Amino acid sequence: TGAHDPRLCAAYLRAAGWFDAVWMHLTPEALANMKKSPSVWCMHPHGTCVGFGFSLNGAVRFKAGDDTQYAPAPLLEAVDERRRQQCDGVMAPVLFRIPLLRQVLLGFGCATPATKKETLGLLARGIDFGILPGGMEEVALYEEGHDRIYIKKRAGFIKYALMHGFNLMPAYTFGESDLYRSLRHPLYRKLCHFTLSKGGFVVPCFWGPRWWCPLLPRDDVPLHTVIAEPVQLPLIPNPTNEDVAHWHAKYVAAVVAIYDGHKVRFGYGDRALEVF
Repeated sequence: TGAHDPRLCAAYLRAAGWFDAVWMHLTPEALANMKKSPSVWCMHPHGTCVGFGFSLNGAVRFKAGDDTQYAPAPLLEAVDERRRQQCDGVMAPVLFRIPLLRQVLLGFGCATPATKKETLGLLARGIDFGILPGGMEEVALYEEGHDRIYIKKRAGFIKYALMHGFNLMPAYTFGESDLYRSLRHPLYRKLCHFTLSKGGFVVPCFWGPRWWCPLLPRDDVPLHTVIAEPVQLPLIPNPTNEDVAHWHAKYVAAVVAIYDGHKVRFGYGDRALEVF
């Protein structure tokens, strides 16, 4: 029917046991900012398709029927029950045009098409929600062992958030870029660019280590989602291009700071974040 089913959310969260570990790390500064005002959780990287950091460490934790079991206690203290019940997540509109997938997404109770109208509606109602700013471009950039984000040309969400004075909560999931191998053939890359330019989507081609079910990711890679470096935006009903550029630069710097400040802790000290 597409109605929210907490049992579906709980089952999905229990399936996270497949991974070596799934952690959500929130800094005191992030929690303090969440407590003051609604937030847009801006998750990177997208990964191959699902975005496990986004889907396991986002709004679904508040939709499984028992917040105390699935969400960290400090987060429960920072975000009141009303906000937790209303929280949402926005995803590529094309996903909602696939009949069976549409019903599953709606069953989670925290999936909304990432259109301008829907996004502005969430902001106007003061609802906390998660987004994947890198979108399909970040999916196209995926390569195992490379930490990449697509953000230089993504500023629309900054403009919308400025119009409502929202709190941006940057987040990075370490391990997301190591779960699958992916096709890197030049012809496939050209196909990705073509479908992106013509239809706004890519057809991801990836596989895990098990031949009998290549959709299963690696189970020896822990996922650590770090939510930190909040960017509290001012309320600017009609932001100029200069306003957007100024706060976009601050947002990009915040994501890079999260990555550089935590990569050694999680075993990625030999890598550098590639910003596109």
